[in-house]
Amino acid sequence: MKNNLLIQTLKLLDRKQVTRFSEFATSPYFNKHKDVVNLVAYLSKIYPKFPDKKCERNSVYQVLYPSIPHDQKKLAIVFTYSLRLLEDFFMVEQAKSDGILTNKSLLTKHLLKFGFLDLLNSKWKEIINGVNNQNDNHNSVSAKNLFLLDQFTELDAAATRLSKDGHHFLETKQVAIDAYYIAEKLKDACELLQRSKVLKREYTPSALFVKSLELIESGAFDFSSNHPTEIYYRIFKLLNSNGVEGYDSLKKIVTEQERFLQKNELQIIYNYLQNFCIGQINVGNSDFLKELLDIYKSQLKQGLLIANGYLPEWHFKNIVTTGLRLNEHKWVKSFIEDYRSSLQPGVRENAYSYNLAAFYYHLKRYEDVLELLVQVEYTDLRYNLDAKSLLLRTYYDLEEEEALLALTDAFRQYLKRNRSLTDFQKKGYYNLLKFTRSAFRLKLNKDFTKHEKWLQDFKKLQGKVAEAETIFNQSWIERKLDNLAVGSRQ
Repeated sequence: MKNNLLIQTLKLLDRKQVTRFSEFATSPYFNKHKDVVNLVAYLSKIYPKFPDKKCERNSVYQVLYPSIPHDQKKLAIVFTYSLRLLEDFFMVEQAKSDGILTNKSLLTKHLLKFGFLDLLNSKWKEIINGVNNQNDNHNSVSAKNLFLLDQFTELDAAATRLSKDGHHFLETKQVAIDAYYIAEKLKDACELLQRSKVLKREYTPSALFVKSLELIESGAFDFSSNHPTEIYYRIFKLLNSNGVEGYDSLKKIVTEQERFLQKNELQIIYNYLQNFCIGQINVGNSDFLKELLDIYKSQLKQGLLIANGYLPEWHFKNIVTTGLRLNEHKWVKSFIEDYRSSLQPGVRENAYSYNLAAFYYHLKRYEDVLELLVQVEYTDLRYNLDAKSLLLRTYYDLEEEEALLALTDAFRQYLKRNRSLTDFQKKGYYNLLKFTRSAFRLKLNKDFTKHEKWLQDFKKLQGKVAEAETIFNQSWIERKLDNLAVGSRQ
């Protein structure tokens, strides 16, 4: 039963969420099935470890039905009902998060539907005030405009039934429709543009969106109360260009407006800035390394990189790598130590050890690198590959010939046997191993081979590296070749 979908889903919740679900399950309004209440209570009790023995079918059945002979169908039905209840709980939680349960249009609609006009009339001013207040609180451009659309149809209908002047509700709704449409089209266009760059597909905007852009560029659309929409417009313009013009002005307006934006909106916007910087770095614009680190620092400060209560290990690794490339040694070391506890427990030690090893490698403290990498067993595929690559670079710099050759042979076999790797990944690592071995031989033989022959082999290797389609750690290989070229006899 441990692999049951209900248990697997509960594992992903934190203690607060499990407690709230337990409370939800005991509410007669949402659940009248006593067996479901008992099952949820039991699973909450054995959360989060869910020991194998306590998750066995017989163990669970004995808790629910201690005096009834085992009936697997009966137990399966209770699990099914409990899973459906968990789905209902998720919907209610999301509805609360989205402000749906405090949406005054729901009350208006219900009062209209069942003819509670006296109550509606008495609540009219309160409803209108509630709309105005919630309008001010919806800083997410999508949530705000969608909220307005949802409100004004019901408000207009209510005003008509109560013989009140509701003309302005439909007028305001028209403005909200325009704002919602433009905001959503811009957000989707930004995402489609970014995906088209990654997937190398052409993006063709719709005819209505083209007209909307013309409207915006003519100055007819007012951004004064739609700063998030203006940000997405600037992101679209930046992504749609081939240069960096507009980046500084975009970053400036994001900095100015970030305190007014909701966290989820800000996460999306900063992700665009982050990916743009990475794209510029990948095409050789090293000036954006500092920009990228600044963006990472801003996200860390505001908690924008936290997902489900933890800092993802790949953000952790990318931040360390970026900081090291900028020689921000002191800051990187503090970051590694300060954010170690923010990593998920299951990956914490691997991520910490690997990134600390990368830090020591950058400082040329190779013995410390070896101590960290050799003693840690990396069960995660990506960390395993990264650790082997870092170990390879360390043996190269230490001129440990036997260790390097043994590692390349073992690494090659690992790649050959691992079916989880794509052909692209295998090719990149195979080339890393091949060119590292070739560069290592040149390094060792430099003073023991005739210069003409050595130079010929060196240029041949340079050519192969330049022509190769995929090499992981290519910049490292190229630096090592540059180092070999320095001081060579001409």
